[in-house]
Amino acid sequence: MRPPRCPWRPSSLTGLLVGLMLTLSLLAASPPAQASGHGITVVTDRWAIQFPGHVSFDLTAQALQQIVEVRLLYRTTQSRTWAYAYPEFQPGRQVTTSFNLNTSGANFLPLGTKLEYYYVIRDAQGNVHQTMPTVLEYTDTRFQWEQARIGPLVLMYHDIPASKVTQVSEELAGELERLRDLLQLNTEQPIKGVIYNHRSAAVGAFPKRSRTMTEQHVFEGFAFPTLGLFVGLGLEPRLIIHESAHLLLHQKLGPRALPVPAWLDEGFASYVEPGSVAYSGQSLRALGAPLKNMASIHGTPRDIGIFYLKAESVVSYLVEEHGVESFQRFLGLISQGRSVNNALKITYGFDIAELDSLWGAGSDGPPVRGRITPGRPSPFLYFDAWVFGLLGLVVMAAAAVRYVTSKLRPSLDPEEGLQPWEDPDLLEQEQDDDWRL
Repeated sequence: MRPPRCPWRPSSLTGLLVGLMLTLSLLAASPPAQASGHGITVVTDRWAIQFPGHVSFDLTAQALQQIVEVRLLYRTTQSRTWAYAYPEFQPGRQVTTSFNLNTSGANFLPLGTKLEYYYVIRDAQGNVHQTMPTVLEYTDTRFQWEQARIGPLVLMYHDIPASKVTQVSEELAGELERLRDLLQLNTEQPIKGVIYNHRSAAVGAFPKRSRTMTEQHVFEGFAFPTLGLFVGLGLEPRLIIHESAHLLLHQKLGPRALPVPAWLDEGFASYVEPGSVAYSGQSLRALGAPLKNMASIHGTPRDIGIFYLKAESVVSYLVEEHGVESFQRFLGLISQGRSVNNALKITYGFDIAELDSLWGAGSDGPPVRGRITPGRPSPFLYFDAWVFGLLGLVVMAAAAVRYVTSKLRPSLDPEEGLQPWEDPDLLEQEQDDDWRL
């Protein structure tokens, strides 16, 4: 059926007028690409990442009057506070300014951080022009990055054979799924990991630590939970699962949770590493600080090594001795804003001090793990779980060194030899106590 004909037809002039009015109204509603105020116009507004080191901001602006002030305001998108800088320039009707934002050392900026910035420009007559905010992501521009999606994880890598990525991805898929099940995470909020192949390249993406720590190469990965991102060295499943655990635990606890103590955060991440086996409470109870003093990580490398061993062992005790459901209920209470001590009392009936005693009085062997897919022992312990790699070789080398030096220099200063934190078996010798797996 055809529609009825229109009983009248507008003239050509009427159509032109209507079309002209519509065009003018659309032009009036559309903002210009770069707004100008009081005769001040931005000619160019550029930024560039010089990784590692700084982000450069370059601006060229012109005005009818002399431009006398340019202020750059910037912040991370996680912050509510704006920082600002006044780039130097020669006043004039057209000016060019440059500013380098330092992103290393004390001003370290993690990879993946999003920066927001804008300019406020003032001329000699007091006219002010403010640019629209711009958001940029701080990335490592030295490499051509590729990515693989593994469950919730977006893994960024460079110069790694596809076959190797596929192999590791298949192993990680099951591990991440079990980790999500343990945390009862049903959301699909993604997390991101950035993997470097060499320490020389990764060091710029790692937060600055002490010279001793850096020279001894104890840092293998760093997690930034508020960014949902981690940076690691090497395409190693244990590292990737460990760092992912930090990010997923942060997701589980949510915005209402109080800051969790390091023993819980690091202990959980170490516990879920594939193939990891915790030391027993009896073998560790005489070492290190009480649990109540383990809210943060500090001390010598040896102290920190013991810290991670104990943290993993305590979390293993909670999960294996008291059950997965109780541990999940414990985390649920923390996510509601309860303190860890309060959540322990409600869930298990004991506080942190009592947990320390019960854990130390446990069986003389490790708990039965029933863990995620077993694998070979880790050759390193990350920033979040320190390296005790190549155990057999280190022990044999240490024994040989000690034997030779004892013959040559019986009074050798122990600080000149291999430090006990470098291997659990050396801790055994120092403490005259048996370490049992």
